[in-house]
Amino acid sequence: MAAPKKAPSTTIEFIPQEDWERTSFGKFLKWLLSVGRWIVIITELLVILAFLSRFKLDRDLTNLNESTKQKQAIITSSASLEKGFRFLQKRLTTIESLQKSQNEAKQVLDIFAELTPVGIQLSNFTYLDRKISLMASANSELAFATFLKNLKESPKIKSLSIAKVLTNEEQGGTIIFNLKTELKN
Repeated sequence: MAAPKKAPSTTIEFIPQEDWERTSFGKFLKWLLSVGRWIVIITELLVILAFLSRFKLDRDLTNLNESTKQKQAIITSSASLEKGFRFLQKRLTTIESLQKSQNEAKQVLDIFAELTPVGIQLSNFTYLDRKISLMASANSELAFATFLKNLKESPKIKSLSIAKVLTNEEQGGTIIFNLKTELKN
């Protein structure tokens, strides 16, 4: 038997094409409409994704706000502790500087104890920034001269100036004097 012959295929178009669809402008317009449809679909998908992601972003924002409030509460509660800590640090710094100045004053007094001969009485002693001002009395000219010589020859004394020298005849010739000196570093 012979194979049946295929009938020529014919296409049936339910929507008849018009003449303008066959032109290049018509083809371009048809292409633009099909691409535009895809652009609208993709845009709608992006809008839906943005809408759905808003729920997650709102939740993240709420969590961040709650976390910030908790941390602010912790900071507020520890403010008094920090204030006390800073006050204590300031006191310790003050105590340390006072202790340092006391040690310096002790060293200065030790220097003057070594340099002061018998017969000299220190009555007023001021020490500030390595500068010393003192008022003293000597019971003899020899004690006064020895004291000045000791101060002048000391390697720890930078400069020496005598501000005032008086002799008090009522106290048996006591010499009262004021000295200013500066210590070397």
